[in-house]
Amino acid sequence: MPSLNISLKKLYIIAACLLCLVTNNYAQQQFDPFEGNAPAFHANMVRYFKSPADELNSRKLLLDSVKTFQNDSVWTMANLLPHLNRYEKLLISLQKHYQYHRLLAYINNKDTLARKASNQTDEIQGELNSRVDKILLQPQFASLTDQQFSQYGVSKYKYLLKNTQQNAAHNLSPHDEKLANQLTGNMIDQLTDRYDNLMNEIKVTEISIDGKTYNWASYKPELAKTTDAKAHAVGLKAYYNAYYDAYSSHAEVFAATLIDITRQKNALAKLQGFTSTPERIYQRRLQLSETGVKQMLQQMTNHAGVLKAYKQLLMEQTQHTTGLSKVYSWDITAPAGYTWQSHTYAQARQLILKALAPLGDEYERNFANLLDPANGRLEIAGGPNRVTEFTSIGYSGIPIGLYMKTYDGGLKSTLVLAHEGGHAIHEQLMSDHATVPSYSSGPSFLFEAYAMFNELLMLDEMRKQASTPQAKAFFTKQFLDKLSLEVFTSAEEGTFEQGLYDGVATGKINTRRDIDSLYTGIMNQYDIYFAGEPQRRSEWINKRLVFDDPLYNVNYLYAILVSCKLYNMQHAYPKGFAMKYNVLLKNGFDAPAEDLLKKQMGFGLDNNALLNGTLQIMKDKTEELRHLYEKMK
Repeated sequence: MPSLNISLKKLYIIAACLLCLVTNNYAQQQFDPFEGNAPAFHANMVRYFKSPADELNSRKLLLDSVKTFQNDSVWTMANLLPHLNRYEKLLISLQKHYQYHRLLAYINNKDTLARKASNQTDEIQGELNSRVDKILLQPQFASLTDQQFSQYGVSKYKYLLKNTQQNAAHNLSPHDEKLANQLTGNMIDQLTDRYDNLMNEIKVTEISIDGKTYNWASYKPELAKTTDAKAHAVGLKAYYNAYYDAYSSHAEVFAATLIDITRQKNALAKLQGFTSTPERIYQRRLQLSETGVKQMLQQMTNHAGVLKAYKQLLMEQTQHTTGLSKVYSWDITAPAGYTWQSHTYAQARQLILKALAPLGDEYERNFANLLDPANGRLEIAGGPNRVTEFTSIGYSGIPIGLYMKTYDGGLKSTLVLAHEGGHAIHEQLMSDHATVPSYSSGPSFLFEAYAMFNELLMLDEMRKQASTPQAKAFFTKQFLDKLSLEVFTSAEEGTFEQGLYDGVATGKINTRRDIDSLYTGIMNQYDIYFAGEPQRRSEWINKRLVFDDPLYNVNYLYAILVSCKLYNMQHAYPKGFAMKYNVLLKNGFDAPAEDLLKKQMGFGLDNNALLNGTLQIMKDKTEELRHLYEKMK
């Protein structure tokens, strides 16, 4: 059944946006992307309810309706269709209240009433889902034939019933579920809270160079003004050493916390009838076996040379432009002779619509409506007490929206606008066309694949519009950095987490040293700098998803492989692509991901085919960047 739980967004999106906010110079901070019209870029909450009082009254009536529905125990084949239709309508109503309060809580992190109301609707939907699951597992519904599905008019719910029955094999009894939540569930929450609290407490305050002390937070922006390459390199190394040291000094506590989280997760998975936590997560999120994912991760190590070739090119270019003989990973951030000019919102909107035009008139029209501030769907103008999040708002049958802590005109911010907007448009298309509202929930990697595809098209368009070798190189590098992150960093993190869960289960991982050793072994296979940067051995500490949402990172690997396949198809068959792609988006998730992709787009999740296509893009782009660098010399 669909869930209200929201998966954590990729850390790089949030971190990159925050980095832009922190490191921009004074002039950038004064840049107003909304050109004096920021109030127009706040969401119109009346789209959901006329007033807070109207919402409260509506919620009370809804909860009464849910209670009445749950107390109705007379489900038969004759009334199955109206019951399921009623269930779906209740889901829409619950989501309307949930998304409304979710948005309010994002806008003001001190709005405790909004958080309380969203938690209430979350809990109520969980109870409703459990009740319907239990009913659908009754013999009369669990053994329906195709003829009966047709006879009683419930064919559209066939996938819903099938999923319910498949998941039932791992459902706990109400008593065991409650006990598991009280023991393992509460323990995991406490451990993740410990991690989050400690991370929030760690502050890098000072940096010392040649006996002089500097403020860490303001040092990097000042360092960027330095024209002496060697002095810049020395300062940058000291800056990152201070950063890594601040976290590494707490590594024993972080390691114990991570190992305890892993043990608790493994215990819960076995209680639910899975052999391991990875098996549970991969099956439910990716619809793939643990064996299949392990094979993919192993395959990735065989292609590490593609990443190394790109990193080697960047190293050589940095040596050429700076004159440095020794280059570290952090030195690669040096400018490539081109600086992104902050975009007003109007400029960003124009760029996004131009970049996404290959996806067809209907997609572009929906995106234009989303980005029109007059429609009240945008909550992106910033303000006090806002939650650091960048996300779409929506569900089948309710208004879509887009929340960003702020849009600042930077490149990352512009890409996030296209990415999260893609999620919102996907919700809109499913809402307008999917036969069953709950079919708007599906494998998270496909949601991410469609949104990442927008980013690739954006970078493609910016590369096309670039008029100088420096600008072309800048956007080509941005494209390659995106692929490097999603393909290889996801593989590194996925391999690390798989090894962690295997190692803890077999008793091989028990200490910080064990975790450092695992991480170092993996990184040395991929990273040409890692062996010479021992201070990074505990950088797993800063990978929040490993603690807060374990085994989520591998989603991004599969997502980018699908994105790149779509990218190749769009370039190879531009005329027919948009129609097929929009059908895929509108369809929702009434079948497994493999079946949907094969039916609508003609390809499946074959590791070799997807991986080879993605790596070829990266190889081609690396050579393109090499030629551009030659022109710049």
